[in-house]
Amino acid sequence: MPTGITVEQVLKRKPILVKPSDTVANVAKKLSKAKVSSAIVVKKDDILGIVTDRDILNKVVAPGKNPKEVKVEDIMTPKPFTIEYDEDIEDATQLMVEKGIRRVVVTKLGRPIGFLMAVDLLAAISSLNSEEEFEEESEEPEFYGYCEVCGQYKPLERIIHEGREMWVCESCKDMLREGQ
Repeated sequence: MPTGITVEQVLKRKPILVKPSDTVANVAKKLSKAKVSSAIVVKKDDILGIVTDRDILNKVVAPGKNPKEVKVEDIMTPKPFTIEYDEDIEDATQLMVEKGIRRVVVTKLGRPIGFLMAVDLLAAISSLNSEEEFEEESEEPEFYGYCEVCGQYKPLERIIHEGREMWVCESCKDMLREGQ
């Protein structure tokens, strides 16, 4: 079910763009400086892949390779999943669940504009649910006054009982309906 919230509205991470010929050491410095966990590998305007801190750890550091000698193209994940900036976050959620991924490259007319992370979607959906709950809780009756049946000052509803219009509280309304 569409939420009415676009991917661009919840986008928090601007892209770090790297070249396939960059060394892993160079990319690691960029990621560290930007305090992000992934970069988009591009050649001209084409998105070739992504490289993550986990790629660096598992494919370079753990096996004991020299990060100054390993190129990004050797460890990147090719052909990453993308989504356009104007898509609904429901589409992004569905893509992540179906493909079993935690991040997706967000594009605008085919060019990368950022990363959407699963945690960003969770925050947006949680916020949306909280707003809906608040709206439901904050709906107040339109009219307060004295109930024509019990005489108490309460929120009132207009009903027709035995052909006559009456303003009654909710409990008296239920009682009158049960008595019919």
